[in-house]
Amino acid sequence: MTLARRLAAFTAELAFDDIPDVVVASVRLRTLDLLGLALAASTSDLAPSIRGALEGWTGQGACTVVGSALAATPPLAVLANGALAHGLDFDDTHAPSITHASAVVLPTALALGEVAGADGRVVVTAAVAGYETITRLGMAAPGAFHARGWHATAVCGPFAAALTAGKCEGLDEARLTAALGIAGSFASGVLEFLEDGSWVKRLHPGWAGHGGVVAAALARGGVTGPATILDGRFGFYRTFLGTDPDPAPFASLGRQWETLRVGFKPYPCCHYNHAYLDCALELRRAHAIEPEAIVAIECLVPEGEVAIVCEPRGAKVRPRTPYDAQFSLPYSVAAAFVDGRVGLDTYAPDRLADERLLALAAKVESTVDPSSAFPDGFPGWVRVRLEDGRVVEARQPDGRGGVRRPIDARVLIEKFRDNAARALPATRVDEIEHVALALDGLDDVGALMRLCRA
Repeated sequence: MTLARRLAAFTAELAFDDIPDVVVASVRLRTLDLLGLALAASTSDLAPSIRGALEGWTGQGACTVVGSALAATPPLAVLANGALAHGLDFDDTHAPSITHASAVVLPTALALGEVAGADGRVVVTAAVAGYETITRLGMAAPGAFHARGWHATAVCGPFAAALTAGKCEGLDEARLTAALGIAGSFASGVLEFLEDGSWVKRLHPGWAGHGGVVAAALARGGVTGPATILDGRFGFYRTFLGTDPDPAPFASLGRQWETLRVGFKPYPCCHYNHAYLDCALELRRAHAIEPEAIVAIECLVPEGEVAIVCEPRGAKVRPRTPYDAQFSLPYSVAAAFVDGRVGLDTYAPDRLADERLLALAAKVESTVDPSSAFPDGFPGWVRVRLEDGRVVEARQPDGRGGVRRPIDARVLIEKFRDNAARALPATRVDEIEHVALALDGLDDVGALMRLCRA
């Protein structure tokens, strides 16, 4: 059995009652988190461009474009909502696969559910199939996609979205396999945005979801695709990485739930930065550190993270754009020491000219940590040398939000409220919270999505 057939069989056979309650509860919270992020992003600099791209093509669709009055067909709604969900870099990440799972999977499940009038159990089941797929695809070559310049979310995402959409539409195993074969020709997305801080990465989850939805629709219509798309002679892994996939992650389908290992984000920046921010904030509090008292900051960094958040040094020390700053370890760590917090305002355009912050960022150096188990977690290790001669340090095995350092659901609900309040009145925010946290009990998920319209 090829890997594609194995994933298709798992998806076709998966029933809501097969999914543990804790996984269902996780999907509820992820849905709430994602809708809050998309709503906050609907007020950001990205949103007018997304809406402008869709305005000439909308009007006939039934799917919500979050935070707007627009309605669109499923592929376009998924493109828009996936881009918005990832637009602030505040969405969850599965560390072992280095994929932003929710921003691909949930816009797909919610749009297909909305257009079909599906109930919440259908949507949750389809989403879980997608989560279990995108995570394993990345785990089969841990860290290898990023090392080659591919964005793992973008290239693994179309396969997951194809199964999510196909499950919503009730495709059988053969057509789900075909959908995966088709999705393989839609997989793309590179990391070149790091060279100038441009926006294209924000689009990757939306484009991956869009490709998966189209692939599932084509398979439903009868288009065929190779069942060897993942592990064949010219399959996904050999063409993208020049290697064969590790089959081990696929053996645990239905027994180990990778959905639970997708880590929530407490900070709106690259997940690689998070444990360092935890360390910086811990040191600032514990030692009452004032930024002016800092002589030097050393961050011990896994080699696999260096190219993303530490290089090129000039752009990391003085970011050119807000998105540049979100992928800068020096800037983010400096902001934690200067402000005592890291939030959306940390990456506002006016902060990029804050000379106090930039002066401290210039004191942040990175050293490769040869002992790191990355990507088995995104660790943080910060040493600070102070004017009085003291050297203090803090270390964390992973950022908060994952299974090693979980965040309480109440914190995530507050995160949703803060984000959603940027776009909607308090009464509507309360209503979305109530409905999203009852997702699997809904008769029609469209009721939730319509609440997210402007």
